Amino acid sequence: MGNDSERHLLKAIKRLVGFTPHAAERGGGVAVSPPENAPQEGEPINEDTDFEPSDIDARGTFITGISWLIGIWIVIGLVYFLFSYLTHERAVNSPPPLPIEAHGNPLPPEPRLQPSPHKDLERMRAREDWQLSHYFWLDKAKGKVAIPIDRAMDILAARGIPPQKQPPGLELSQPEAGTRQTGFEGKVAPEPR
Repeated sequence: MGNDSERHLLKAIKRLVGFTPHAAERGGGVAVSPPENAPQEGEPINEDTDFEPSDIDARGTFITGISWLIGIWIVIGLVYFLFSYLTHERAVNSPPPLPIEAHGNPLPPEPRLQPSPHKDLERMRAREDWQLSHYFWLDKAKGKVAIPIDRAMDILAARGIPPQKQPPGLELSQPEAGTRQTGFEGKVAPEPR
């Protein structure tokens, strides 16, 4: 019985490898069967030409594409239902909103961030330029008027700066003294060149 099963196994291996007794008698041992699309005897052979027996499998490609689309839509549907379930769960299980949220978002305390600092800077410079170049009332009741800076410089140049009163207890020392009160210890003498 062992010999019978061994013979069947050897025959199966020989068929799988392609061994034929006629090839073994001729000295070849193993005969390899030609591929299915190989040209038969008598057909002309042109080695420069390759041949595919068919194009891509249109039916299989179409079924694969449709399967992908159906799979994608199934996943989209599952995700949609998952998100709607989670939204409902969040609404049910979340604590009630804080009382401050009922009135909307309050403005943060000053100073707030500037939404557009470049525009704010341009507006500030335009306002300052206008103040430096126009006449306007500072205090109409007291008769104080702001004048353009060019006019103010002309007036100061013509009249001069009036002397200022010294505050009481002001001590001024000469820079050459080089005391600790001035901070010029040894720094006022010209450096050698």
